[in-house]
Amino acid sequence: MFAYEKKDKNTYNFRSLGQLENIIEKNGYDIPLSRDISPLGKKVEIKTAAKTYTLSNSLSVHPMEGFDGDENGTPTELSHRRYMRFASSGAALVWSEAIAVVPEGRTSDHQLMITEENVGDYAALVADFKKITDAPIIAQLTHSGRFSHNSNTPHPIIMQVNPEIEKVRPQDKGTPPVSDYYLDQLHAYYAKAAALAIKAGFDGVDIKICHQYLLSEALSSFLRDGKYGGSYENRTRLIKDIFIAVKTVLPADKILASRFGVSDMLPYPYGYGTNKNDASVPDLTEAQTLLGELMRDYGLSLIDMTMGSPYIAPHINRPYNKGGYVADEPPLKGVERLLTSARQIKTALPSLTVIGTGYSYLREFAQYAAAGALDKGYADMAGFGRMAFAYDTFAKDMIAGKFDAGKTCITCSKCTELMRHGSVTGCPIRDQEIYLPIYRKIVMGK
Repeated sequence: MFAYEKKDKNTYNFRSLGQLENIIEKNGYDIPLSRDISPLGKKVEIKTAAKTYTLSNSLSVHPMEGFDGDENGTPTELSHRRYMRFASSGAALVWSEAIAVVPEGRTSDHQLMITEENVGDYAALVADFKKITDAPIIAQLTHSGRFSHNSNTPHPIIMQVNPEIEKVRPQDKGTPPVSDYYLDQLHAYYAKAAALAIKAGFDGVDIKICHQYLLSEALSSFLRDGKYGGSYENRTRLIKDIFIAVKTVLPADKILASRFGVSDMLPYPYGYGTNKNDASVPDLTEAQTLLGELMRDYGLSLIDMTMGSPYIAPHINRPYNKGGYVADEPPLKGVERLLTSARQIKTALPSLTVIGTGYSYLREFAQYAAAGALDKGYADMAGFGRMAFAYDTFAKDMIAGKFDAGKTCITCSKCTELMRHGSVTGCPIRDQEIYLPIYRKIVMGK
């Protein structure tokens, strides 16, 4: 346990907006709060080469995996239920969970994966989604890399040996780095998946580059040999090849986006985007450079910003009150880092539409931080993940000033516990009918 938790519970225990304001002021946190929540209802534009999408408000649903696809990667009834909840939330933009581009790149045998055989199922899902909302929906395309764990993968697919990750998530001894030949073929699979996503009716695609999945790990491959490691040019080669391939098949009126991790928060040379002498200090220089290149030369127009990895240090990208360990910093410090990192990217790249993150930790007070951040230009949109799992109409109620504290996410990490146990994932506290019996059985053994 850490001293701040035992001796100063006010660093994280707040029961009113006034208490939260006092804690922020006392500790000097850069977390803007606004009692005027009108910025949440402000329209947002996302520009592509042939179309401008005008979103009805500034709230978005982050990609949140349910791990409830069938063995072929097809959405099930439970998947369908989740996306209809997201459609009904009032958010003006919805991000799909990770959809694998190859069988061996799935986190489990129940991760979604789009194929020629099931594209019709995705089309039916999107069509039903569109009956409820006019919010664009983005298909997130991924390769899980070292977090691949499925029937098609004898061992995880790693870019390099990484002792900083492997002391938390051990690999089999002798696991070889993935070959350059394998990586050379990968862009074609991303392009195929992107074409299928557009065929299914998605409004755009996301090339997922975060949380130490394969493309994220490519950025931190400082010690890898060959054309995909070492220099900045080599470490970004795979990402740029994939963007080129996807852009080729993507209609000019569709959105090309990325869920982008701006910093791994791991020590150099095993992490990307941190100060070489202090891994607790983000260095977003390379992230800004790469995002600028992807905008200018490859068609990127939207990012959903994140950092860290939920598999290694979940408190970095999901500050929490209760989890598998006690973090070495107050949760509000993590909220501050997420908000200010989004601001740094937005300031450096003002024409890039940026979705900020970290708000759900603040529970029923999240709306005030989101409004403050939007008002001060920290981001263009405020994204919510855990909150969207828990609170089915969170965006409508935030914008209307009718947010119900009895429905808010309480950052208890039970959704993460389900994921860690290889289960379908949702909120056992606020969506009890479906997920509480699953939690009791899978996690509690009852």
